Amino acid sequence: NTPYNEFVRSILAASGEIHENPPVAWYRQVRTQQGQLEDSAQLFLGQRLQCAQCHHHPYEKWSQDDYWNMAAFFGQLGRKNIPVVARSGAQQQNLQRQFLYNKGTGSVTNKRNNMPAKPTPLDGEPVESSTGSDLRHNLVDWMTAKDNPFFAKAVANRYWAHFFGRGVVDPLDDMRITNPPSNPALLDALAKQVSENGFSLRKLCK
Repeated sequence: NTPYNEFVRSILAASGEIHENPPVAWYRQVRTQQGQLEDSAQLFLGQRLQCAQCHHHPYEKWSQDDYWNMAAFFGQLGRKNIPVVARSGAQQQNLQRQFLYNKGTGSVTNKRNNMPAKPTPLDGEPVESSTGSDLRHNLVDWMTAKDNPFFAKAVANRYWAHFFGRGVVDPLDDMRITNPPSNPALLDALAKQVSENGFSLRKLCK
């Protein structure tokens, strides 16, 4: 019963090597800042931001600046290959393992204006961080705040769809303003239960 906010942080802010910290596996599969943003926003916030990479869709809320400013939270991620010697009997293999770490510096280019994007949560203010800090933790802090309008609703809607075959918002990971919930009061109540119970998914299921 790991609280959901801690579970999400373990993935999005993962560092180290996959054999010692398995959540690093996500970054092994999703290697670009665009992919990391799109995956995390769709899964953990119910927001499909893919279209905003290139244009501001007339029926969507999010702009290109919103897209690239969110992607900027992943701009300091570094990768390092570490040589490892593996022995099996008399045989020896020279292998490499990849180590994931926060560089403390780095940026993402906003493709709309070719300027460095400013790490900014959706509908939020730009994040100011000190050198050496990990912006991914800032992202998760905003995601998992009790007043975040997306996080608790997204997981509550996902569990409702699991048990009843259809989300209060359907499709369950497309919670845009032009696709409102069928029962807003129900979704608000479920989300409130999630946040007030310390993001316990066990209590949500009860």
